Amino acid sequence: MLVVNRVYNNNTVLVDIGNRDQAIIQGKGVGFQKRHGDDVSPKQVERIFYLNTDEAKERFSTLLKDVPIDITMTSFAIIEMAKKTFNYPVLDYIYVTLTDHISQTYKHIMTGKYQKSSAPDIRDKYPVEYEIADKAVEMLNQDLNIRFPKDAAQPIALHFINAHGSEASVDTNKMDQADFGNNVNKIVQSVFGEYGITRNITNQNYFDRLMIHLQYLVARIQTDEQDKRILNQNIESDFQKLYPKSYKISNEICRKIENDLNITLNDNELVYFVIHVQRLIQEK
Repeated sequence: MLVVNRVYNNNTVLVDIGNRDQAIIQGKGVGFQKRHGDDVSPKQVERIFYLNTDEAKERFSTLLKDVPIDITMTSFAIIEMAKKTFNYPVLDYIYVTLTDHISQTYKHIMTGKYQKSSAPDIRDKYPVEYEIADKAVEMLNQDLNIRFPKDAAQPIALHFINAHGSEASVDTNKMDQADFGNNVNKIVQSVFGEYGITRNITNQNYFDRLMIHLQYLVARIQTDEQDKRILNQNIESDFQKLYPKSYKISNEICRKIENDLNITLNDNELVYFVIHVQRLIQEK
């Protein structure tokens, strides 16, 4: 039994599905003239995303604060497509980072400010991720009634390269995850303090997304699941030229994490930090 909890628009509805679980459903006209407590026929459902954990509910509600429901749902559908069609495992934070990226790209296209990504093409090294991204662009154009250019696939592919992996249990012989995570956060906050970077009303969304990235960085370190694939060396050098301040801050963070915690980060982690810091400080 699907019972309406909230109608987002004529085609998207939050429903209660029993046992206090919820789901987001999509279908043509599924929310038309529906109110809280009304039943929905399963025959109308074309897509369903289960929010059966507190984390999933929090992630979804956080995104809806600044991302339109249609963009959020299409982003989620892209991730599910990657998982089901390509059997591509991803870490959960991609639901936030990819959705945010697609939302920003959508805004740039609509306002005529879209610019092609300056990152080098690495399709030869990551053919699966780029195939996922190509299909993602097709889905975006179909679902959002907009024309994402073909080159928009490149940064989408990078998001999947970044988030590749699976959630795994932490080795109990290693440092307690909470303590380890606190130490990583302290290092980041310490470097931010040197540069006067604080969370504020302007950057709060990007700041929160960086904190999510740190959580998964800790998990990757403790489960030895850092991305061991080699990114094109031009990416790091291009980012250093394009965003020198972001690169400097990110490099300090990575070096302090390595020195203070006696671990080794691969070069990919530096690239990911540069992306987050650049968005956080809005370095042009």
